[in-house]
Amino acid sequence: MANNSYDLGLLNGNTWHQWADSSGLVYYQNVVTQLTTYKLPAGWEDIAGDIWALDPTKAWPQWNNQRTGRARLTNPNPPPPTTYLADPHVAARISVLQRTPHSPEPLYRRMMCGILQWIFTSDEGFSVMQEDMATLHLDFTVLRLLARPGGSTYEYDFLLGETKIPRESWSINTNHLHTVCASNDNDTKNVYGMLQVGFEVQFFKHENYQFEAIGGRMHLVNDVHNVISWARYMKENPMPFVNH
Repeated sequence: MANNSYDLGLLNGNTWHQWADSSGLVYYQNVVTQLTTYKLPAGWEDIAGDIWALDPTKAWPQWNNQRTGRARLTNPNPPPPTTYLADPHVAARISVLQRTPHSPEPLYRRMMCGILQWIFTSDEGFSVMQEDMATLHLDFTVLRLLARPGGSTYEYDFLLGETKIPRESWSINTNHLHTVCASNDNDTKNVYGMLQVGFEVQFFKHENYQFEAIGGRMHLVNDVHNVISWARYMKENPMPFVNH
């Protein structure tokens, strides 16, 4: 095969050879016909209870299915991440920005989106939306799903967030976030706020028409546990969305 392909070995039965291209995407080559496919051939699918073992003969991390011989370049049984830094998608986005801190704003938003999705999960009734509002320039809305007694479900604004590149003004953008939070869709106008400037983040609350910070600035990597703690505080201290 071409020099930019990586030999992952044979599937059991020696009919299919496994390769990875330069992006890490695995494909399969029939040893008789030489035809290739990116779809796992029928009959070699994983099933519950399969045992995977790290291949000591490879110069890269590779796990092999002991029943089928199928190779994977990521751990098929990873431990659950204890912080968002262990989430592979978030880690990849952080790595890019650490190498190229002058990246455009959309890459910083992409990192923040992954962090918010890790913190505010659908299992807890949250949904993270990336916004494109030309008037308010809002970047994120975290929605909270609630069910009315005997009625239908409804989503409320729980947190509104903005992302800026490094070196932008905290004071100017804090004032703008105040305007954004004051314009939320909840009857009470109560909502949490978040401002991210580069790798720094700060949380706020807009409650009873008053806007204030609820913590200091934190570094998304160096202060990861503080960030998670403040997020937990917000989830444990919801503000009413509607008037009694």
